[in-house]
Amino acid sequence: MTSPLLIVDGDSLMHRAYHAMPPVAGAGGRPVNALLGFANMLFTIYDATSPRAIAVALDSREPGYHSELFPPYQGQRDAFDAAIVEQLDALPAFLAQFGIPAPRVRGFEADDVLATLALREEERGGDALVLTSDRDAYQVVSAHVHVLRPAKGVAELERVDSQGVVERYGVLPCQVPDLIALRGDPSDNLPGARGIGAKTAAALLLRHGDLEGVLAHAASLAPARRAALEEHGDELRRFLQVATMRRDLDVDVPPDHVPDWRAGAAEARRRGLDGLAGRLEARADV
Repeated sequence: MTSPLLIVDGDSLMHRAYHAMPPVAGAGGRPVNALLGFANMLFTIYDATSPRAIAVALDSREPGYHSELFPPYQGQRDAFDAAIVEQLDALPAFLAQFGIPAPRVRGFEADDVLATLALREEERGGDALVLTSDRDAYQVVSAHVHVLRPAKGVAELERVDSQGVVERYGVLPCQVPDLIALRGDPSDNLPGARGIGAKTAAALLLRHGDLEGVLAHAASLAPARRAALEEHGDELRRFLQVATMRRDLDVDVPPDHVPDWRAGAAEARRRGLDGLAGRLEARADV
């Protein structure tokens, strides 16, 4: 890979930071533990990957495209703590001081934003690294786009390429949405096809290519699986739409950019993050 664009699933990394860090009060007693942990992890990864620029993709706060397709989508998830919501709201302004864009598109998820950015970077002839804990993002993997999965905070990063997707799921990256539609995804409240688990779904996709191919050959399956596919084909097609990340949003890839460490340090100090500010000032002085 050439010097890549680092695309960060901002909500994923913020939640990881929030739950990894003890409560920290900043200026005015405001919670800052997620911002502190996010910054620490982001700049550790920056040093490890030497990207040409960073973009941080964020979730829309309003339900939109995916929940309109399937209203129960993610309906089982608990409401977020007020402390992390406050810090998620503060994140774009915090990152802006570093010159790091944090695009958010009304009605769409961070997944859709990062998938669009990855495709745009690939189309301009570049490479991209997508930092996320969400394995649904394996669908964006290609020769020029790899996923970074953080482990043990971000002390270890698992780099997933196309072969890695095949080894984990038994399908190609482009088949990941079809796999999710068939096997279901409890984290998103997608039930999938009754009686078809991950291994069976992967085997069917290996044989027939995609969901439409599987549905077209449902008559060759055992009666229970045949019924699950033939009776719920339209529902499974809807699950496929839900599971497919959009790649056509109105977001632009950033130009080459080194974070403004000094301006970021001033913002960290303003928020009461003096230790972080000191580390950023040291970067600026190098």
